[in-house]
Amino acid sequence: MKYLFSNEQTFHIIFASAMNRDYVVYPSIIGGQSGIFWSYDNVQVVSTFDNTHPVDVSASKCNQSTICVWYISPVWQFIDPQRTNYALLGELNKWTAVSRQRFLSITTNTEKVQTTVILQGVPSELVRIGVYHSNLGSTIVDCLISTKNRQANLVITPTNAVCS
Repeated sequence: MKYLFSNEQTFHIIFASAMNRDYVVYPSIIGGQSGIFWSYDNVQVVSTFDNTHPVDVSASKCNQSTICVWYISPVWQFIDPQRTNYALLGELNKWTAVSRQRFLSITTNTEKVQTTVILQGVPSELVRIGVYHSNLGSTIVDCLISTKNRQANLVITPTNAVCS
């Protein structure tokens, strides 16, 4: 599956089950760009996804009794002295971690030192969002949806990821 945002940011899902043989998935196979990937059952371990670091889909792991799901996100870089890298991993308890129904926009300011992700939902809903940040590692940010506009803003900077 592929999810495209208006500013050409794409997110992918790789699902495998009942595999008869092993596969190796590269960005070009899924029409994607380089980024990071992680398994649905462990957001704390992220790996590079590019032409030298593919996703290995193992028939012995993704068999008749076990499913495998990987999420792939683009990685962006701030223009700060550390060249901080970050990625939106998405909602941790959903099959579709990054969807247009939840995430309205992803915008980086002109100075390239702050990204704002606008979420929507039910008033007072608590949404747990995974963020990869080269200074913080994989982190979880709790976002409370506003009762006024049914939105929350996830703000990512070179030093933090917080929701307001």
